[in-house]
Amino acid sequence: MRLTVTVRKHGVFGRILLILLLTPCLSAFAAGEIAAQQADHQTVIAAEQRVATPASKRPGPIPRARWSEDWSTVGNPAPLVDDGEVDSGEFWRPLKHIALDESGDSYLSLGGEARFAYEVYDDKDMGISDIGDQDAQQLRLALHADLHLNKRWRVFGQIGYGAILDNREGGEKTADETDPDIWELFVDYRVPVSDGERVVVRLGGQLIETGALFINAGEGNNVRQSYDGLRVGWLDGNFVKAAAFAAEYVDFDDDSFSMSGTGEYFWGLRSGARLAQPELDIHFLYTGWDLKDRQFEQGGAARHDELRHTLLLWFDRPLNQERQLGLNYYLAYQFGEYEDQPGDSDISAFAGFGEAKYAFYSKPNTPILGFKAAYFSGDDDPSDDELNTFYDPVFATPFFGYGRDLQPHNLIFLQPNVGYRFGKQDLVLTLSHGFFWRADTDDALYGSPNGVTARAGESDSSALGQQTQLAVRYLANPNLLITSYLARFFADDMLEDAGGEDRDYFHLGVHYLF
Repeated sequence: MRLTVTVRKHGVFGRILLILLLTPCLSAFAAGEIAAQQADHQTVIAAEQRVATPASKRPGPIPRARWSEDWSTVGNPAPLVDDGEVDSGEFWRPLKHIALDESGDSYLSLGGEARFAYEVYDDKDMGISDIGDQDAQQLRLALHADLHLNKRWRVFGQIGYGAILDNREGGEKTADETDPDIWELFVDYRVPVSDGERVVVRLGGQLIETGALFINAGEGNNVRQSYDGLRVGWLDGNFVKAAAFAAEYVDFDDDSFSMSGTGEYFWGLRSGARLAQPELDIHFLYTGWDLKDRQFEQGGAARHDELRHTLLLWFDRPLNQERQLGLNYYLAYQFGEYEDQPGDSDISAFAGFGEAKYAFYSKPNTPILGFKAAYFSGDDDPSDDELNTFYDPVFATPFFGYGRDLQPHNLIFLQPNVGYRFGKQDLVLTLSHGFFWRADTDDALYGSPNGVTARAGESDSSALGQQTQLAVRYLANPNLLITSYLARFFADDMLEDAGGEDRDYFHLGVHYLF
């Protein structure tokens, strides 16, 4: 028997729900001091171990953002990296640091990746789009070269190829395939500021990921989102104290080496501070989007251009073996203009989303409890001159489930989850059950980054459904990552009224990086 919860028009309920959504954030603040005291002894020991570690330790991991590797003689992270460290393998080591001078300051690093993924939807879009079953075998191949001219100048380039090994039923997705093309090509210039701090200027074609969930390159897709632009960052070790960027979206083309700008633009600012207690990082982000042909219930579900700004506050307390309580939570407000009528519609939208986690033990093998909560505002009157639908075209949608068929627009989401970590991060199993509602019944259901899946008038119910997912993440060795997801979505009233039904999803991914 499945639990059915229906939320009607929000009002007092919406305010109560926002309080509920903030609970993980407030709980983490309150519990931070306790968790810090419990982990104090382990933290001191770990700090002493880090001090004793020689500067020539092996760098790692083989990360998804290949420019973030540092194969100099020290293992410090490269510019603009937020990832942690895992020892890297030795087989490819001769390619990772090819000295070009006697000092070793000038060197060339080579690498690549091969990613195979098989995924099945039964049915795609919960059956609303009439696509039916959809399955595909995806292949991604890439090679990169990282040329360090000296300690300040650097050139990074990556060539990639994405293919579907059989014909995907229902047609291509937005980022399925591309012939061989230049995915990244940029120049870096570093300016030392003080001990451990530096300013980095980056110009050219690049991936942009910042703010974790909020700005994501789309790793779940076969081909990730690229940009042409400029980034400037002020970093203290691997912590981003301040950053700014301005870029143009790059589109994919069937012809080789023909990627070009789309005429859509993306820019932003970021600053951050670290609190010693309760060991919490606080970041402020501003982003702007100038986008074409965006579709909302507002304006009769036609496509119009928009200019949208976001102010975001991000609280980050990563879970690790020295810290049992983790937090990743965001508060956002959006404003701007949507060109759906003479004089335009004003944009006014908001969101609160994230996750709190608790590890039972501060050691490699431990159960982990988590709770995700999210509210993305919807439009309570699509016929007026104000658009209230929250919108983020590059959100990390696996946050809801790896099926990636619900978007952070007009959505309420709650998900308890339980997992077990075997080893440092070698194997993680997670079982979750999520609940989904429309935030406002006068707004549509959005199942793609730029499209309405079901119009508001299809149903007067807010209940979308529930999803159970089993996730497996296995780091077989420092170069090989295996992932698998098995999920079932149980459609509720709104989806059923729109012609939808239950959906099964399966994914198996093998990702080798060198």
